[in-house]
Amino acid sequence: MRELLNLTGYEYKKIFQKRSTWIALGAVLLWVLFAGIGGTLGEYYIEGEKVDSHYQMIKQERYALEHLEVQELNPEFFEKMQEDMAEFSETMEGISDNPKAQGNLIQYWKEYYKVYAPYSALYTLLAMMKNRIGDLDIEEIDGTNFYENRDRMMELFFQGEELSEQEIIFHEKENEKIKTPYAYGNMLGFDSYFKMQAPNFIFLAFAVAVILAPMFAGERTSRMDALVLSSRYGKNKLIQAKILTGLSFALFAALGFSIIFLLEIQAVYGLSGWNLPIQASVEGFYLNLPVNLLEFLGIALGCSAAALCMTAMIVMFCSAKMKTPFGVIIICFAFIFAPIFLVNLAADNRFLYMLVCSLPTSMYYARSVAYHHLLSIGNHCFYFFQWVPAVYFCLIAVLAGWSYRCFKNHQIQ
Repeated sequence: MRELLNLTGYEYKKIFQKRSTWIALGAVLLWVLFAGIGGTLGEYYIEGEKVDSHYQMIKQERYALEHLEVQELNPEFFEKMQEDMAEFSETMEGISDNPKAQGNLIQYWKEYYKVYAPYSALYTLLAMMKNRIGDLDIEEIDGTNFYENRDRMMELFFQGEELSEQEIIFHEKENEKIKTPYAYGNMLGFDSYFKMQAPNFIFLAFAVAVILAPMFAGERTSRMDALVLSSRYGKNKLIQAKILTGLSFALFAALGFSIIFLLEIQAVYGLSGWNLPIQASVEGFYLNLPVNLLEFLGIALGCSAAALCMTAMIVMFCSAKMKTPFGVIIICFAFIFAPIFLVNLAADNRFLYMLVCSLPTSMYYARSVAYHHLLSIGNHCFYFFQWVPAVYFCLIAVLAGWSYRCFKNHQIQ
């Protein structure tokens, strides 16, 4: 074991001695930093007049959500929302009559956003509901019919997705487990994380492909393969150390950059709504999984980390089979990028659709891990997050053994 760990440390040293590693990691870091603070940049203008900075508007909405008088989507909450919006309209009537007066329009929008901020996310949910149902008046939705309309929305959604009867029954039972009325608060941070998780991990997957592509193929390119294989541990523990290095590197990268991103999210948007149900957020409104935002974050991050390890193993397998790192990078870039386009093309074929949705790139999308298409075995149904990581684990074991044999037995030139 000590020899394996020493060899793994040696492989890590080789990785971090390469300029390409630092360039790739630096690019990912810059991307993640921008993804976290990008929404705060810039200013909001009306008719050429600056209203406020995006950062101040986010800060105001965060404060409003963290200091709500009513923290549940019940009749009392909807009644207060209607009263606040009505009171605002009366208060600002004088200004709205003369919007071109110097400073009045800006003041109007500042006051409007101050009142509107606590309800911004809810209005987004109501708009999503209306888009699906169609003949729905948002103004008539209150705490007595909000959940009935969401059930109606989900029923229409299931029809559009052409789910099987078994899947629909499963989701109906899941929906019954969700506590109502929904708790409501600051879900801005979690929504921002879920929205950017896929772009962050796809960018990171590209970087991992660049960094790990030379793991085996680089030995051939530098003609060091003969020396490596003839060394004391060259045909056993050194190859194992390379595979262990690649997998652990992917895992550490996934966790490290996710922590950095979450720290940014906490600083800008806050994560105080960790115990809210995912259905109270924009990203989770269509899901029936009965978990809170923190639990769903753990599920989504765990699946993305597993998917990145799967990607790393595929990179190393290609590296063991191919002669140059460049060829490995081209193939792996295509593998990472292809599912983004294939998911729509495969929508008409359930088997192909499930296959594409189980690929690592698809699993980077937070909603995909608990989406409505399920794996059915007998009378049991399983979300993607309940079976795909297990498949990854098996495939990683198979590809690790195959990579081991390929490099160990390859023809030295």
